[in-house]
Amino acid sequence: MTVSPIKKIKNGDLDIAEQVVSENYEAIYKYCYWKVGNSADAQDITQEVFLNFVKNIDTYTDRGKPRAFLYTIAKNLCINWSKKIKPDYIESTKEIIDIFATEKMESMVDKIELEEIINQLPEEQREVIVLRYGHDLKVNEIAVIIGKSRFTVRYRINLALATIKNKLKGSDYN
Repeated sequence: MTVSPIKKIKNGDLDIAEQVVSENYEAIYKYCYWKVGNSADAQDITQEVFLNFVKNIDTYTDRGKPRAFLYTIAKNLCINWSKKIKPDYIESTKEIIDIFATEKMESMVDKIELEEIINQLPEEQREVIVLRYGHDLKVNEIAVIIGKSRFTVRYRINLALATIKNKLKGSDYN
């Protein structure tokens, strides 16, 4: 019988804990950076995510890879950070611009317009779009992170994509 990585961490296996950190650090950092818009703060929050993960490993229900748990911790820490800091602009959509960048959108003006369209989306839609396409998370994982049903996540993604598509049709892209 194979023991899961999470059970090994719960039993004190620091090598497995280090492996979880190394496999997920960059993705969690990118998510934190997107939420806070500041590299230094994103690094601090990312470090705190993994510290909290190890500290709270006993509360984690083992369902395989702990990625959704890490994103949930990151989301909560970023919310706490934004309550303390209250920056004017905390969203960054750089990761998802390339996803929508097609042959029709090669100029910088086009990418800036796309970024503006994405930034105009309601926060709930913007977050699911970034998690889905910027961080390549599955709908189930996003549902766990934001605390909503898979149906709600799919609905928000579809609504956001339809809004982006309509706004692009209304511009010079067609």
